Amino acid sequence: MGFITSAVIGGAAKRASEILDEERKEAISMTEDALKTWTQLGLPKAAQRRQARTADRKLAKSLEQDYGFNVEQIAVIMGQGKGEETRKFIDKQRSDHGQSYKVPYGDIVTISGTYEDTGLTIDQIIDNIHGKVNRGMSTSDAIKDVTGKEYTGGLTGLLGGDNSALMRQKMDAFGAAAGIDVNELRALASDDITYDDPLRKGTVSLYDASDDPLKVSFLNRFEKAATIGLGGKASIVDGEVVTEEMDNTRSAQAVKISAMANKKFKELQKDGAMSETEAYQETIKYIEQQTQKLRTGGLDTDTSNALAGLNESQLPGKIESLLKGETDGKKIISIQIAAKKALEEAYRKSGSRNPKQDAERAMENIRKRLED
Repeated sequence: MGFITSAVIGGAAKRASEILDEERKEAISMTEDALKTWTQLGLPKAAQRRQARTADRKLAKSLEQDYGFNVEQIAVIMGQGKGEETRKFIDKQRSDHGQSYKVPYGDIVTISGTYEDTGLTIDQIIDNIHGKVNRGMSTSDAIKDVTGKEYTGGLTGLLGGDNSALMRQKMDAFGAAAGIDVNELRALASDDITYDDPLRKGTVSLYDASDDPLKVSFLNRFEKAATIGLGGKASIVDGEVVTEEMDNTRSAQAVKISAMANKKFKELQKDGAMSETEAYQETIKYIEQQTQKLRTGGLDTDTSNALAGLNESQLPGKIESLLKGETDGKKIISIQIAAKKALEEAYRKSGSRNPKQDAERAMENIRKRLED
């Protein structure tokens, strides 16, 4: 009887040892299956991710160094995936308009909320748009995630053992040999990536009125409204605006206001926010507001103060310095209005027989020098 008991016990021990060995082999097999899948799926994605990050970082640095955007603006552009589109837009404008083209940063990028320098870096922007790879999954959960099998531990677990350490050891050895982070590989293979909200929110507007031939009729209507608003007479003949009783300065102002109005007209209709009729009515109101400001001469008191007390020989240099590098259309118009008034007054005081004509000639010479 004792002999039988010993034999049974010995056989059970042998079978237990076999089961433990089988469970160990199963754990290793599951780990190898997972590593194989992660390698097949994760490695190409890892290479693509590195390539995309490098390209995006190079693009962001180019927007900063070659095109003059600040980091806050770049965060908006890159966050909306419009980096290359922005570069191509500016390159086209430079090609069409030459060196006289000044990048209208404030028109291209509008930052939501109160603008402030948040101290962002290019690397933070790239990290944000490419998301965070989640590496925190446990070994057993990670393997179950890809193989569909759940390692329960079986007899090994009942005896107080744990093959998870063996599985982790196998994964670490593979990672060390391949020179990769297995946790990252697993996450990339299963697209386990978290994307946070953009670091800076806003809008990117890449629009040139001259690129929209379908709106020429509207552009003419806006120019006509601006001309009338500035005190002139206008009519549309054969698709062209014909003006009367307008000096060169006011004609130029009407054209600039109409270009800004056409841009506003398109923005009002963006994403179906307004119908064409509603947008047209709002744009006409906008033109009335802008022309009213110019007619009352109240658009730029700062410029008037800066030019006060200067004579006809001192004013051109000062006016040129105020206009040089200015990209805001409304600001340019307001400076020109105040400048022309100051010139007329200076020529009148100097005894000019036609101070208005002398002022217009002086302004034309200033514009030519700025365009050279």
